[in-house]
Amino acid sequence: MRYFIDTNLIIDAYEKKKPEAINKLTPILENEESEIFVNRLVCLETLRTVKITHHKNFQYLKEVFAGFDVLDINQAIYDQAIELSRYCQSKGITLKGGCAAIDFVHFTTAKYYELEMLANDGDMEKLADIYPAFLSSKS
Repeated sequence: MRYFIDTNLIIDAYEKKKPEAINKLTPILENEESEIFVNRLVCLETLRTVKITHHKNFQYLKEVFAGFDVLDINQAIYDQAIELSRYCQSKGITLKGGCAAIDFVHFTTAKYYELEMLANDGDMEKLADIYPAFLSSKS
């Protein structure tokens, strides 16, 4: 199976030690057939949260990311993220937090590369629920 892992799942599993995140991520990491993808924003968002005094944690996470395939974010992904965001806004659907724009980029990256999105929050579920209607609206 091919997966795109969202920042919050990595942070919740590694830094915050949330059991639901660990339980979601562990079987994926342990399955040799899993192909794991992130984009450069996931790397940036995750690594920037590691405290400067935690050099070993920082190095460890860099090694973890070295084992993932890092995807490019092209103009088509940005364009679709904007369209999906505007569509959600027109339907009264909002995402929590100050990183909603990045969530749209992560979600559309996963869709563009035909990957299963793995996250640990309800925002990606909202996007997955509205996505079929969004696609239908474009045809």
